Amino acid sequence: MFRLRTFWNQVNAPPLQEAHHRPVRRGAAWGVVRRFFLKPFWGSIILMVILAATTGTVSRFFYAWTGRFVADDIVQVQLQARSVPAAAKLDPTRPGENKLFAVDEPHERTSLSTRLAQAPGRSVAEKTQLVILLGLALLAVLIIEHISSWILGRRHVYVGQKVQYHLRHRIYEKLQALPMSYHDDYAVGRQMTNLFSDVAGVENCVMMLIRSIPRDAVTMCIGASIMFAIDVPLAAIVMLALPMYGLCYSWFHTRLKTVHDNLRHRQGKLDAHLTNRITNFYLVKSFVREAGEAIDFLRRSRPIVRDALVASILGSCFMIACGIISGVCMVAVVWLGVLQVKRGEMTLGTMLLFYTSAGFMFAPVSGINNIVALLHRLRAVAGKVSRVLDQPIALAEPNRGLPLGAASPTISFENVTLRYKSSSQPALDDISFTLPAGRTLCVMGPSGSGKSTLARLACRIYDPTAGAVKLDGWDIRNFRLGHLRKITGYLDQEPVVFDGTIRENIRYGSEKSDYNSVVSAAQFAQIHDFIWQLPSRYQTPTCQRGLTLSGGQKQRVNLARVLLYDPKLLIMDDCTSALDAETEAKLVQGFDTVLKGRTVILVSHRISMALRCDYVMVLNQGKAMEFGPPEELIEQAGLFKEMLDEQMEIGK
Repeated sequence: MFRLRTFWNQVNAPPLQEAHHRPVRRGAAWGVVRRFFLKPFWGSIILMVILAATTGTVSRFFYAWTGRFVADDIVQVQLQARSVPAAAKLDPTRPGENKLFAVDEPHERTSLSTRLAQAPGRSVAEKTQLVILLGLALLAVLIIEHISSWILGRRHVYVGQKVQYHLRHRIYEKLQALPMSYHDDYAVGRQMTNLFSDVAGVENCVMMLIRSIPRDAVTMCIGASIMFAIDVPLAAIVMLALPMYGLCYSWFHTRLKTVHDNLRHRQGKLDAHLTNRITNFYLVKSFVREAGEAIDFLRRSRPIVRDALVASILGSCFMIACGIISGVCMVAVVWLGVLQVKRGEMTLGTMLLFYTSAGFMFAPVSGINNIVALLHRLRAVAGKVSRVLDQPIALAEPNRGLPLGAASPTISFENVTLRYKSSSQPALDDISFTLPAGRTLCVMGPSGSGKSTLARLACRIYDPTAGAVKLDGWDIRNFRLGHLRKITGYLDQEPVVFDGTIRENIRYGSEKSDYNSVVSAAQFAQIHDFIWQLPSRYQTPTCQRGLTLSGGQKQRVNLARVLLYDPKLLIMDDCTSALDAETEAKLVQGFDTVLKGRTVILVSHRISMALRCDYVMVLNQGKAMEFGPPEELIEQAGLFKEMLDEQMEIGK
């Protein structure tokens, strides 16, 4: 009883939702189908619909007609039954009659050929000719059916793979164009699910529906036409089953839809969780959480298993209900058909054709469960795909962007405020300053003061909630992102090393650079000597996430990458945090040459870096507490002077 109650609660569970999810627009699934299937491949889709509607359907009813033709026109069962002598007929009222010897005269044993020659109706030669013609017709239908199936299969594979290619490409492009605020809300695992599992689900559902719906629709139409042509009252009795199917569908529809939506939702959350844990196995192992993670995986997987079982059970129950309805109707067809054959109102072959046509018509109706499941799954996966494709791009580009000069720009913040969430405290609050072209600014402050946020606003990874970031007096939003990125280099505090070689990592974004330029950038980043000691030097593999490199080496590879890019506006977010004192000193000495002529915003905790900059800004809780040349800030005896004294005290 407890399990039955649990199952019933699972069937009637409400749909799962998340607060930051955008609602899926109405008709999202149809929009995806129209955009990626119908418009680019309308010719192939029409051909597939025609082939799916005819392949198998025509041969199915042709075989049914063959049974009627054999019974009525070749064997001529009805004619032979009427020709049997009255004495040979059985009397069912006589309980003691021997049915094996019901004739008065003994049966003459003759050969098969003699009995066929003496049978009423067509002659043996005529029947043989009809059998040969029927065999040739069956062979022709079989050949045409196999050719059509081959063409349909090829079109299926071609269209399916093309759609997956274009849809994945479009989603990947959209993910690249979406702002960081979107990627902050959605885990990598969910985005990978959208890119692979959901795209494959859309393709599979649509292609199966293209093959199923035309075939089932044509089968039902032909079956209904044959039944009404043979016997209208008997066909009307069969059609009474359709309202019963409608009642079953109306009850199962909502529940199947919700179960499939919840299943996809939980699967996406599990994928995101697994991606997060797999990419951080070192943390899992360092805290001896292997067993705990395995238990947590089972806990998260259990609702998915339950949803899958509920969906399967609901589908099976729907199929059973449809089978009962069709079974009752088929029994009624057989009973009434036999009575008509007995009264001579219908031939045996015609009754067989009617019965077979009714069975063919009920088969797609009974299989509507599969179509319903496909439609619900298509709606779920297409909704997730559509949610990504319909996501607004917050970093909107102007139709005609302003041209950017070749020289280093002047950057200014005018009353800039940024909130990551609409209801959160501002990460930056009313920041205003101007950094002249070719000058260097060091941004300092305690953790959480907004330093990284200011760096990301300067290169337009985010747009401010209020105020404006300007280049050479123009709002940064008036420039096209592609042009802006060409003059801007951003070095994040968390170094990123791709799986590949060291040279490929340094050349990322500057693929046309030659070998000497790569070496020069590595020398400025103080990483060349280390690379030169490796057996394969610049062709040394970095392994997954730069496993063969230390934290400081990763930072220097990233610095070499951005220096090779040669930006006019350079933003570096704490790029020396993982370096030892000796390497940092060498790097700082080379900054005078590397940063010369560039406009630079440098985030750092090191006073040694700040003292080499033209300007220093001290942030605290998102507000600019001090701004100016480092010499003036030291004379003011404010926060910067306190930080200087603390670091000098530590260095003693």
